[in-house]
Order: sequence, then structure tokens, then C-alpha cells
Amino acid sequence: MSKQSQHVLIALPHPLLHLVSLGLVSFIFTLFSLELSQFGTQLAPLWFPTSIMMVAFYRHAGRMWPGIALSCSLGNIAASILLFSTSSLNMTWTTINIVEAVVGAVLLRKLLPWYNPLQNLADWLRLAFGSAIVPPLLGGVLVVLLTPGDDPLRAFLIWVLSESIGALALVPLGLLFKPHYLLRHRNPRLLFESLLTLAITLTLSWLSMLYLPWPFTFIIVLLMWSAVRLPRMEAFLIFLTTVMMVSLMMAADPSLLATPRTYLMSHMPWLPFLLILLPANIMTMVMYAFRAERKHISESETRFRNAMEYSAIGMALVGTEGQWLQTNKALCQFLGYSQEELRGLTFQQLTWPEDLNKDLQQVEKLISGEINTYSMEKRYYNRNGDVVWALLAVSLVRHTDGTPLYFIAQIEDINELKRTEQVNQQLMERITLANEAGGIGIWEWELKPNIFSWDKRMFELYEIPPHIKPNWQVWYECVLPEDRQHAEKVIRDSLQSRSPFKLEFRITVKDGIRHIRALANRVLNKDGEVERLLGINMDMTEVKQLNEALFQEKERLHITLDSIGEAVVCIDMAMKITFMNPVAEKMSGWTQEEA
Repeated sequence: MSKQSQHVLIALPHPLLHLVSLGLVSFIFTLFSLELSQFGTQLAPLWFPTSIMMVAFYRHAGRMWPGIALSCSLGNIAASILLFSTSSLNMTWTTINIVEAVVGAVLLRKLLPWYNPLQNLADWLRLAFGSAIVPPLLGGVLVVLLTPGDDPLRAFLIWVLSESIGALALVPLGLLFKPHYLLRHRNPRLLFESLLTLAITLTLSWLSMLYLPWPFTFIIVLLMWSAVRLPRMEAFLIFLTTVMMVSLMMAADPSLLATPRTYLMSHMPWLPFLLILLPANIMTMVMYAFRAERKHISESETRFRNAMEYSAIGMALVGTEGQWLQTNKALCQFLGYSQEELRGLTFQQLTWPEDLNKDLQQVEKLISGEINTYSMEKRYYNRNGDVVWALLAVSLVRHTDGTPLYFIAQIEDINELKRTEQVNQQLMERITLANEAGGIGIWEWELKPNIFSWDKRMFELYEIPPHIKPNWQVWYECVLPEDRQHAEKVIRDSLQSRSPFKLEFRITVKDGIRHIRALANRVLNKDGEVERLLGINMDMTEVKQLNEALFQEKERLHITLDSIGEAVVCIDMAMKITFMNPVAEKMSGWTQEEA
């Protein structure tokens, strides 16, 4: 991913629509900032347009910067013309705003991580340096140099202060905002809590400004309470709203900044002690909760690390791009790589090509939220280049804002299982071939659920369509009526005596009658009762026909030998007489038994 594309975090249907929306936002905030200056307050007014432009530069590719600068500047100019005359326009200030925004955006890109700009206090300090210190100071210097006045120091301070406050109030919110953040508020609890906190904060801040001495102390407490209760983006939104409301009140009534109310101070002289204790107590409880949470997280992390490290199966934390972030010993032994070597590889590089596409499809479904987890059998290359089989189970860990962070993968070695399956498959192929060659059908009867299972050959033997579910009645109706009673008796006796059985019977088929020989063995349960019967059926029709033909031929031969006038004697290899016809017996004077 290029540096340029890393910051393109928003995708609107058309760039022109995006620029128009930026111009409109800049117009609204410029209007608010300029309204503050009309009240004649000596405080420096807040200036938000530079921060809006800075955030827009940060979040978009450089090729869009000219359009962003133009649209935001037009919004500023339109607001100025609406409140003042065209003669009051100062394009130098607009140009300085653009310079500040460019410098701030470049610094923020250099100082902050693009994927999550505000992860900790260090990131916030870098944000403050890159947006609320360097650009305002640069702008203040340019204002003094390019627009000299009667009091350059005052102009410098007003400019720097207004830009700094605007940056601290708006830039964090602009950097954190993502379109999918709004989906979080489909949760009624979060939406209600955010709106309630906003209403309470604004109301109490308004009352503090009107009736309490040192109102900012109370407002600080309220904002700290908001920060503790809400996620980052919602908290920064409340900060911005509160700053805008308080600044509007101060600009409308500068007397709010006067010395503390004498009435309150005369009746509550010890009120400052309360103002000392409130923030201290709140921070104490916040830090206690923070330390307890950190301890809990540390303990959970230790448990997870131990469970992962000493797991009998392979486990890994995998980045969203496929890089191995953390692996345990079992996985390293399975793949033949060390942990350091795996960190330089991706799972795509080690996956058997035929399995990669299926795996990536599941990953896409996991990231999109269609599924929460998936498992599959897949093949990897180990260090020696050999293909090894694994059972893979994957789940996704997300940030609180829904952003995918990393995958948790469990990778179990199933090489031995696959070898056993291959041996069993080969054995089954041999058995199937032998059964098909011998015309043997295999059946199973589970007694308790009364379920019959037939293989393909059984359906062929009985000439029953495969879609028909076999059962006792189906089989019984196939048996020739004169054989049914005997067949049923043999089976019932076998079940009662818990012994195997052999049975021959005839069935009716399309071409006539088919002779079947059935053999079955019983399978006992843990109580010694017959749980199921497992047996075979063999087509004995050809054997029966051959035996009948041989019997008929033998009868004809006996008749022929008995009726001819010649003596016939059969002798075996030991020179013993095995057969003599009547003529031979008469001629020799011996019977066949005597000979």
C-alpha cells in the first residue's frame, strides 16, 4: 500500500460532491467563527476553517488538495461576504490559512499512524504539536509580516490562540471520524448514553457560566466525566460542542469573565475547596479504574499467552494482510520454521495453491461480517517443501469501532489422520471391488431406531430404485411368499439367541426368481443386547442353476451307463475302482462296493 493511498479513508460517489460538501462545512464553521467577532469581545475568536482544511488534506490524496483548498476558501469567502461587505475580504489571510493547513497535514502524516491516529497520549501530543503549535505559530508570524498593524503582538497572539483552540477542538474529531462509526449508534444504549451525556454537559456548562464562580473549573469536571463515560469520537464531539457553546456565551456577554460573584462568595467562602476536591476525586477514581483495568488486561494477556504457548496444537495471531504476528512452539514445529522466520512470511506463501482461494474467500466473509468464524482442512508447505495437512479454525478480533485488527488461527496437525484416511480409502476400494466382483451386497439393521442401510449392490440385487428408503416391509415383500415364514423365523431366532445366522431364500425380480444367501453377525451394546445386525447378501442364482444342470446331467449319465451293453469301470490314481456299471458288475462277479 502506497503512502498516498494510506490516507484515503473516505470514498464518496463523486469527487465533486465531496468538494461541495467540504465547502459547505467550511462555510458553516466560518460563519460561526465570524459571528463571534461581531460581539466585540476582547477574547480571540475561535477559527475552525483552517482545521477543517487540514483534516481534509490529511485524509485525501495530494491530487485532491488544490480542489479542497479552492472549495474551503470559497466557503470562507461566501461566509465573509454574507456577514460583511466584499471590501472587508482579505485574501492574504485566506492564503495563510491554506499554508497552515498544508503544513499541518504534512506534519500529521509524518507523526501519526494512518490506520489509528490517536491510540495513546503520545499520539495526542504529536497531534497537538503538528496541528495546534507549529501551524498557528507559522500563521501568526506570516500575519505579522504580511499584514502589519498598530499592535503586531496582539495580532500574533489572537491569531495563534484562535487557530490553536480550533485545532484542538476539531482536528481530533476529524481524524477519528469514519463513516462506519455512525453504525455503532444503531445500538440504542450507546446512542442514549451519548445524547444524555451531551445534554447534561451542555446544560450544566451553561448553568456554570451563568451562576458559578470560576465556571471553567466546573466545565473541566464535566468534560472529564464525559471522557470517562464515552468512546473517543463521542467524547471529542462533546468537547467541540461545549467549546462552541461556551465561546458563544462569552462573546455575547463578556461580563461572564468578570470576578467571581460576590453574592455566592459571601455565602460560600469555602467554595474553592470544593473546586479543588472535585477534579482530584474524579481523577483518583478514574486512575484507580484505569489501573484495575490495566491489571485485568495484563492478567488476561498472560493467561492467553500461556494458553497459546503451551497449547498442544498450533496457534497464531495473523495480521489482516496475512503476516504471522505471533506463533507458538507447536506451530513452529509443525511448519519447521522459527518464530522470527515466520514473522517474515505470510500464510499465503505457505498455503498449497489449490487451497488458497477457498481460504481467502472465507477470510473475506469473516472481515465483511458475514460469518464469525470458519474452519477447513488445508495444506501447507513446511520448511523442507513437503506438503502437510492441517485442520484450520479462524476467528477475527476487531477494534471497538469495528475495524478488523488480527485473526486468531488454530492449526492442528492432521497428517496422521490423513494417512489413516488414505489407508482406509484404499482398503475400502479393495473391499468394494471384491464385493462388486463377487456380487455381494452389504446391509446393516439398527434395531432401536429401526434403520436399514443398504449399499449400492443391495439395491441392484433387489432391483429397487436407490431413492426408496429400505426397511423391513420393503425387504419382506421382495421375499417369495413360501420362503417368508422360514426367513423370518431364522432372523427372530438369531436375535433371541444373540447369535449369527445363515439363510437362503428367494426373491422376486423382473426376470423371475433370484436365489439369495444371507449371512449376518450381531453387534452387541455395552449391556450385551443386540444393537444392530451387520450382514451380506450374495446372489446364488447362477450357482443354483449350475447345480441343477449338473444334477440333471448326472442323472442322464447314470441312465446311459446303466442301459448300455458294455462294461464301464472308473479307476482313480491309486488304481482303486470308483465306479462300475451293472454290466461290469455282472461280468466281474463283484459289486461296486466289493470292488
